[in-house]
Amino acid sequence: MKPDKLTKGVISTILENNWKDIPHINKSDLREIHQVLIEHDLFGEVAENIYVPIAEEKEELSEKLLQGIQLHLDRGKEEPQNKLNHVSLFPQNGFILKDGIHGAAFGRFQYVYRSKGIRIFWFESGLIEHRPVYSTIDGHGFQYAAEEFDGCNIFDDIELDDIEHSPLGEAFGNGKILISNLARIKKDFVRDYPIEYLLYPPDVEELSSFSVQLREQIWDSIIELIKELAINTKSEDERADLLKYLIDFMEEQNIQPNAYHIITLFDFYKENQSKINQSDFAELLSLVRKQSSPLDVTFNPIEANLLIKHLEQIPSGTENAGAYHDLIFSCLTQVFKGNLKRGQKETPINEGRKRIDITFDNHDNTGFFAFIRDRYQIFCPKIFIECKNYSSDPQNPEIDQLLGRFGQYSGKFGILLCRHITDYAKLLRRCKDAMHQSKGHIIFLEDADIINLLKLKEVSDEEGILDYLSNKWDQLILNN
Repeated sequence: MKPDKLTKGVISTILENNWKDIPHINKSDLREIHQVLIEHDLFGEVAENIYVPIAEEKEELSEKLLQGIQLHLDRGKEEPQNKLNHVSLFPQNGFILKDGIHGAAFGRFQYVYRSKGIRIFWFESGLIEHRPVYSTIDGHGFQYAAEEFDGCNIFDDIELDDIEHSPLGEAFGNGKILISNLARIKKDFVRDYPIEYLLYPPDVEELSSFSVQLREQIWDSIIELIKELAINTKSEDERADLLKYLIDFMEEQNIQPNAYHIITLFDFYKENQSKINQSDFAELLSLVRKQSSPLDVTFNPIEANLLIKHLEQIPSGTENAGAYHDLIFSCLTQVFKGNLKRGQKETPINEGRKRIDITFDNHDNTGFFAFIRDRYQIFCPKIFIECKNYSSDPQNPEIDQLLGRFGQYSGKFGILLCRHITDYAKLLRRCKDAMHQSKGHIIFLEDADIINLLKLKEVSDEEGILDYLSNKWDQLILNN
């Protein structure tokens, strides 16, 4: 595994040891990480206790407004009085390694807000403490306390073997737990009010630069492993197992690769495609692709009947080709929402000399386009679609036109849209001929297919859409 620069290879070694079922951490590793944390200026002021009582005398609104304006003018000149009077800091700087706070509001015990849970603090001296935390906002005011419970100093003569079964196990009970916590350290900010020691305001809640770099460098190692395996796919089963372990770990942590990681892979492919087994590389790439796009969990119901009605009203013929083209684009955008993205009409190619009726980017993780890409290694980052508003069946020129849209880097899969097929077997045979000549893969859909797909999408039957299109695929690839 490529050593990470951030910790001089310590993080990489810990991850690789965990893969080898060696989960324990060495004190020397913790001390090395501690030094890097200091270099990244992660240690700042941390509150141990806070108490802000409710003022007995009510202030006039105008007085409070003037105080707020004055505080704003004085910001940065000196500590606000409301902080100095009410916040007790730990005697040494630190940061929150793990924030296990759970909050609730308006409970039956007369509080407006209550939180409890644990926080694990890492201090500049090397002390790591697991502390229960309690906080309330009620009739007495705002109270916060981080009570002492368990801790150890990584620079003392201690044994780490028993940490896994102690409260500190949540800090670094094994390598995976430690790295998971290190990847989530928040960026510090200047606190003006006591409650900010409990709740991070959304406008300042960011990952620390340390955690950002840690995430990036683990993905750097993953990308390097993919490159290595793409060139030497048959040589090292262990490296492939390590790759899967790392990707599974990043999936567990919900840490996605950056755009430059994906770009790096495609640049590598361009430079080394003569040395790479295409199907093996596609399989490796699919591991990363599943992590690179978040699932679209939103659901917006479509009005299938309205789209179907418009489809049935458009006559065949060249004078209505534009209307048919626009409607098919709307239908496919709805049917493949979440799987195909960045839909575009009249996409220029070959320096603008030709145009493709419709293109989509393939972001599918679980549907038909993922199925043909991952199971059959069909290269289809772009999905090409041609629309023919003919009253007769498409012929060889229409098949050749769509094949001409395919490219070495853009993809070799397309869909031919037409109104109605009279000789189904003949058009299917033409698509099979193109496939057998290694020109690419084409399936065709007619109005009846679009109507069926819209109805399936209307009831969110994604499995039905997969099954429907898979039957079309079977007709193309099977000898029947």
